[in-house]
Amino acid sequence: MTKENFLEEKYQEDLQITNLNNVLKISVYLENKPGTLAEFAKLLKKHEANVIYMIYNEVISENRCEIAFYVKKPEQINSLAHEMNILGYYYNFEYSGADEEKTNKIIGLNLLERFFLNLKKIIGEEEIEKVKEIVMTSKKLSETLVNFNRESGKNLETGQIFNKILVFAISSLSKTKNNFSYKRLPTLPIGDVLLHSFRPPTGGTIYILEGKTETIMIDGTYGIYYEDVKRMLLENHIDPSKIKKIYITHVDADHVGLSGYFEEEYKTEVYLHPSSKGIIENENRAYGTDTPLFQLNHYFTILVNYFTKPKFPKIGKFFDTKPKEFFEAFPVIDYFKLDGTEFKVLESLGGHIPGQVFFLSEELGLFFTGDYLLYIPSLGKEEKSFLNIPKLLMTSTNINSKIFREELEQLKNLAKKIDSQLAKKGKGLLILPGHGDYYPIRLIS
Repeated sequence: MTKENFLEEKYQEDLQITNLNNVLKISVYLENKPGTLAEFAKLLKKHEANVIYMIYNEVISENRCEIAFYVKKPEQINSLAHEMNILGYYYNFEYSGADEEKTNKIIGLNLLERFFLNLKKIIGEEEIEKVKEIVMTSKKLSETLVNFNRESGKNLETGQIFNKILVFAISSLSKTKNNFSYKRLPTLPIGDVLLHSFRPPTGGTIYILEGKTETIMIDGTYGIYYEDVKRMLLENHIDPSKIKKIYITHVDADHVGLSGYFEEEYKTEVYLHPSSKGIIENENRAYGTDTPLFQLNHYFTILVNYFTKPKFPKIGKFFDTKPKEFFEAFPVIDYFKLDGTEFKVLESLGGHIPGQVFFLSEELGLFFTGDYLLYIPSLGKEEKSFLNIPKLLMTSTNINSKIFREELEQLKNLAKKIDSQLAKKGKGLLILPGHGDYYPIRLIS
């Protein structure tokens, strides 16, 4: 880069630019392959950026590069940021110096532009204009979106995943009413219970367990789909008013969103972990943890909830949290029954979100695992490509990714152990994850 004069100082005669306090720092996410850093340096040279330093250390991060340069005026930032948005770079700006208020406004507007360009990848212009109008006419919402983008920029790898999931969630706005679609998985008769499974266009998979005397739901997708889901159930000869209990694995909007609507209209009882209360009240899926991503989770929760319209239960019924027994590393904190068949409530170790639980019926061979043990081949093309699923599973929206990976392995081992025991009786264990299709655990090596 020195040979190509990328680091050449062009504006030494301008005292404003050589003031070390008048500096723009960029943290940018770059693909870890030959030539990407040089290409970005060309972009800086094109916009006459007078580089002070570039730092790239693949030991710290194989994708993150930090660059600092002098800026001549705020408009210089605007043109550079605009082209970075068009080219699809994921970045964060930090500025100190003259015209700070004006410069920060420019940076904020470019963060919004980047967000809308990402949204353009999955919804049409007309829908984007509607979202823009919603954002721009609400000062609080636009500020929250800018703050979300700033926080995600401080944690580029994880922030990029949060950003993509948020965009995917917002696309739900364009998939309601006449645009609503769903995939119905084959209904399975298991003992005296019928298992119904539905996958809406975005959000979590909905499971309905229909017994002889009662019907329950496990999780529910985004609240914005409530009327569509009622219509979907009726089309499939399931009366939504018969669903008297809903059991929630965790209170992300794509799992809990429908529950409050059912409670309000049909007096449905909603069961969830007591840690969910703090998450709901504080609009922060990381509430009660000491994660460094606390603020990022807060803005993410506010935005996803705003656009997907969850209705949380007003009178939630909370699981007991005192361990009754242990299944490997997982405490069994409570039980519930469907027509006399027992389900165990297993408590997560805290990797994904506080208050995460799993539901296990050994008798029926059913294991509801929330956002754990997804069967990747069953996910839709849009989910796989836009959410970059392999990377999502490594960083994801997890409160503690290290614990998440460890308990994911422990959960898989537990499922295989139960499956081996059931195999002796000529049965097997079915995994029912919060996204994608159900599948026998034997499919996982």
